[in-house]
Amino acid sequence: MDIFSPESKFMTALGVLANLMILNILTLLLCLPVVTAGASLTAMYYVLLKIVRDEEGDIIQQFFQAFKLNFRQATIIWIILLLIYTALFVDWRIIRMQGDQFPGIVIILLYGAIAVVYLISLYIFPVLSRYRNTIGGTVKTAFAMSVYGITGMRTVLCGLINLTPLLLLFLLGYAVVPVFLCFCFTGPGYFRAQIYRTLFSNYETNGQSQVTEEENKE
Repeated sequence: MDIFSPESKFMTALGVLANLMILNILTLLLCLPVVTAGASLTAMYYVLLKIVRDEEGDIIQQFFQAFKLNFRQATIIWIILLLIYTALFVDWRIIRMQGDQFPGIVIILLYGAIAVVYLISLYIFPVLSRYRNTIGGTVKTAFAMSVYGITGMRTVLCGLINLTPLLLLFLLGYAVVPVFLCFCFTGPGYFRAQIYRTLFSNYETNGQSQVTEEENKE
């Protein structure tokens, strides 16, 4: 088959890369106001989950539809996460500066809380992009999926993939800035969406928690 044929794997891969770049630019631009970052990430995962299932259409239209649909819940969740991360960071700084004054159990609880919040953060916007639910229900489902995903190391893998762009930027500096601007969100997001696709399917098939009772957004 001619590699430049529209049906060839090469052209298909180029199409996916082009879509990821466009989607990343949209996500990055709508994350810049900060307060809209939650809705932007939710819309990104909505489109990414379609891409990995070969269901993508007009990604710009789909992105803004999902952005509008999830704006309220995503924004509230994002603000709550920011406040929690800020409080945890302040506590961490205090313990770092005055560590001898705190018993070991307090330090363990703090790092445990950071781990739990990070696990929920990995799943909450993908879950919100896929299911209709209350904010509390979305948080519970995200946490349940993060625990469920530990089986087979899926959650650990998602966490490592999530940190890859920052690690590359730290190691390679300005050399990766152009690539970073084009794929910083959608690059790792695409590989995580592959994991989410399988995880969501298995989670629903096994009848776990409230996921089977939620109305699918698709």
